[in-house]
Amino acid sequence: MRGDKGGFFTVVASNEGSMLLQSELRLLQVLMDNIPDSIYFKDSNNKFIKVNKAKADHSGTTAEEMIGKTDFDFMSREQATKACLDDEQVIQTGIPITNKVERVTHMDGTEVYNSVTKIPWYDAHGVIIGTIGLSRDITELIRSKERLQEKSDQLKEINSDLERRVQREVEKRRIHEELMTQQTKLAAMGEMITMIAHQWRTPLNIMALLMQDLQDACDSDHVDKGRVIDAAGEAISQINFMANTINDFKDFCKPSKSKGLFDVKVAVEAVCAITSALLRHNSVEIRVNCTRSDRVMVYGYQNEFKQVILNIITNAVDSINDKRTATNVKGLIEIDIDRDDEKVTLVIKDNGKGIEPEIIDRIFDHYFTTKKDNVGSGIGLYMSKIIIENSMGGNIYTTSKDGKTAFVIELKL
Repeated sequence: MRGDKGGFFTVVASNEGSMLLQSELRLLQVLMDNIPDSIYFKDSNNKFIKVNKAKADHSGTTAEEMIGKTDFDFMSREQATKACLDDEQVIQTGIPITNKVERVTHMDGTEVYNSVTKIPWYDAHGVIIGTIGLSRDITELIRSKERLQEKSDQLKEINSDLERRVQREVEKRRIHEELMTQQTKLAAMGEMITMIAHQWRTPLNIMALLMQDLQDACDSDHVDKGRVIDAAGEAISQINFMANTINDFKDFCKPSKSKGLFDVKVAVEAVCAITSALLRHNSVEIRVNCTRSDRVMVYGYQNEFKQVILNIITNAVDSINDKRTATNVKGLIEIDIDRDDEKVTLVIKDNGKGIEPEIIDRIFDHYFTTKKDNVGSGIGLYMSKIIIENSMGGNIYTTSKDGKTAFVIELKL
């Protein structure tokens, strides 16, 4: 009885355990079937033991139909061979394959990208008896990356095209500025010729008087040798003065080949020297005031800097002459030079007609001029700004109040 009773309880326990196992298996199947990723179990012969609904759907069949079959029944030979080789590798090495990206063609012809993970399947004794696989559709992720790469490539092409266009525009601007520089130089040459004419007028008059004196001496009965020597000496002195004038203008017109240190005060005084005749002719006094007794050195293009000072001085003379049409003003240009620990500052002031407030912000614009009858080219101050700010890294601006205009130039030490 006891044996029968014990057998009864054993059968009951066995049935209850089987029912519990079947319940857990059903729960596992429900869980697997509600996961969108493909999941499968294979034995050591690469035969499917268990698959979820997603795996069956992707294979174009049912889960029941897949049990006991291999990948060769649901894939192309090429794809099935790759899948089986991966499974055998995991079984032989015990090393998982994780997140391997594969391009797969489903039975309906749809091409997708899957992220495949395969791990070894162990029994209760730790022996590998097959593989467990999980395959996730990452097609949209791959497509997004491809679209992103395509957009990135397009952006690179746009950037490259933009760089090429910028380079072309920079080159055009460089050529344009070179042309404007040449125009400025031509205009400056015209002013130089006028100044040379002013500088030479007095020596030529003196030489004419000397020649007349020598002619009178030759016409007389007794030639005064001392008188002739004195006249010749004076003539040679005037010729040397004229030659030096040409050298001064030649050096001034020569462009600076490279940046270098130069004394701002010396450069300003050189410009004052070559404009002295122009200033005298127009009854304009010029004063240079420097707060420093030592040299005021800056780094830049010396002759181009002189061109800026020349342009401002000649503009000041024109402004003073314009004011003279209304009042008999005595012309005055003052140049103040100061230096601190960071910069050199030049303030060039005149007592001309001044600049109207409504146009003062445009004074450095290209082709903008305040001169009447198109006398001015409108490029002098524009090029001055380019020279000071672009070429020498400084700053230039202007103020005008009560008929007094001031141009301020700041150069870093």
